[in-house]
Amino acid sequence: MKISWKIACALAAVLLLTGCGGSSFEPSASSLYIQKDGSITEAIVESFAQDYYSFDEFESMVEKEVETYNQGFAEEQVSIQSVELKNSTIYLLLDYPDAEAYSTYNEIYCFQGTIEEALAEGLTFDMLFRDADYEDYDTVEVTAKSSNQVLVLRDECLVQTEGTIKYVSNNVEILDSHMAEVMPIDDENEYAYIIY
Repeated sequence: MKISWKIACALAAVLLLTGCGGSSFEPSASSLYIQKDGSITEAIVESFAQDYYSFDEFESMVEKEVETYNQGFAEEQVSIQSVELKNSTIYLLLDYPDAEAYSTYNEIYCFQGTIEEALAEGLTFDMLFRDADYEDYDTVEVTAKSSNQVLVLRDECLVQTEGTIKYVSNNVEILDSHMAEVMPIDDENEYAYIIY
C-alpha cells in the first residue's frame, strides 16, 4: 500500500541529512535510516500546499491509512514516529520493524540482512563494488565477511545507515561514512547494494 501523496524519495545529493555520524537521524530530505537491529525509519519531507487541505486533515489521513493498513496483520507493521509542519514543509517519520514490512507497505523491493542471508535469498553479488575512495572490489572480497550487513534496494533514495558503509554497487554514491544515495534504476533486473 503506497501513500497516495508520497513523492519519490530521491533528491539531489546536496540535500544531506543533518546530524553527526550514523547515530542520529534528523532528515532534511526524504530518506531511509537503517538501524543496526534491522528496523527502518522512513522520512518523507515535502513542501506542503495548504490550498488543497489543512495540516490537521493531512495528519488525520496519514493516521487513518496507517491504522487501516495495520489491521491486516497480527503485529504492527508501520507506525508514525512523528508528523510535523515547519516552514511550509511536512516532516513525516514512519517506523518499520524490518525491510520486509517497509517493502510490503511501499510496494517496492527492499532487503536488509547479513550477506550470508542475502546469498541464501538468492541475491547475487556478481558485480563490481567500490568504497568511498572509488577503489574497486570484486564479489569474493565483499562477501568474505558474510556477517556484514547489506541493504538491497530497487528505488532511488538517500540512505543513512547506523553502521559504517564499507562498499556499494556502481549505482550508489557514498556521500559520507553513514550516508549514500541510490541513483535512478531503469533496468528491472538491477538492484542497488549498500554493504555496512
